[in-house]
Amino acid sequence: MSFITRCPACSTSFKVVPDQLKISDGWVRCGHCHQIFDATLDLQPWWPRPEDAPASPAVSEPASSDPPAQDEARGPFNGGGVSGEPTPDAVSTEPLAQKPAESGPDESLKPPPPPRPETEAAAQPESDWPVHTPMDTGAWPAAAEPAPTTEPLAPSPSADTPAVSPPPPIEEAPPPLPSFVRQAQRRAFWRRPVVRGALWACSLALMGLLAAQASFHWRDQLASRVPSTRPALETLCDSLACEVSAPRQPDEVVIDSSVLLRRAAGRYSFNVVIRNKSRVEVAAPALELTLTAINDEVLVRRVLLPEEWPRPLQTLAPGAEWPVQFELALDGPTDQVMTGYRAILFYP
Repeated sequence: MSFITRCPACSTSFKVVPDQLKISDGWVRCGHCHQIFDATLDLQPWWPRPEDAPASPAVSEPASSDPPAQDEARGPFNGGGVSGEPTPDAVSTEPLAQKPAESGPDESLKPPPPPRPETEAAAQPESDWPVHTPMDTGAWPAAAEPAPTTEPLAPSPSADTPAVSPPPPIEEAPPPLPSFVRQAQRRAFWRRPVVRGALWACSLALMGLLAAQASFHWRDQLASRVPSTRPALETLCDSLACEVSAPRQPDEVVIDSSVLLRRAAGRYSFNVVIRNKSRVEVAAPALELTLTAINDEVLVRRVLLPEEWPRPLQTLAPGAEWPVQFELALDGPTDQVMTGYRAILFYP
């Protein structure tokens, strides 16, 4: 006997047999949603419908040896005892004819009754001769038809049943390439003509920018060492609000000689010779003069810019010397304690 169970996850009905449920202790897997569930929780007997079974001809069975009165009383499905010996003349190979229905619906269209329980069969009296009961072959499934165990039947249509869509496919990442393959790909990429051309263009552009920045920063040195570049640099400075002047080189401008002479009371003359040691034109530096006492104490300190010199000076030619004489006037206390001086050239 077969049973019908229903998956609690997707409500799909399945046909199962008791032997399979005994083997798996009632646990089955849904063939539609792959959910494992206990089939014994929702188990119902399965009765096939007569229209689903193929029609078969009537089976001819030998008639019973009972008297006609007893056959009519018991009917063809009565399996009670039979008394007496069978008579050969009473056996017939012709199928039992059914009486035509005089009124009411056709008896043959009614579904066959369910099989009787074993208790009713045990209650029937036993007989010495078996009574062949004609059976309707459409009431039971064919013996050759295999009974699927876990394959789902057609799901019953229901408005509450959700539509189950298959899971999306999982895209697996491609395996990584070997290291030597990746190195070869990188080398091939950087060797492409387009990539090499772009690299050369970027290199030239960066070199041009670097040269322009260096020229702007050292514009004074460039104009003094390469006089032909001065017009271009002056044009560039006009747009950038800068100026091109002589370079400042404090290491190349030195004091060649200096002397402080007293002319009168409180009157002094300071003579100094400035020399340019470099081979290029340099800007004129500023002069710092400091008068000191006996203990090297600072009495007076004065900064003399090139614009304040008796002979104003803007630049010094390469290897040129520039003598300058300064007249100084000191008050009484300073004149009495002054014993020395210091002179320094610098660029403010």
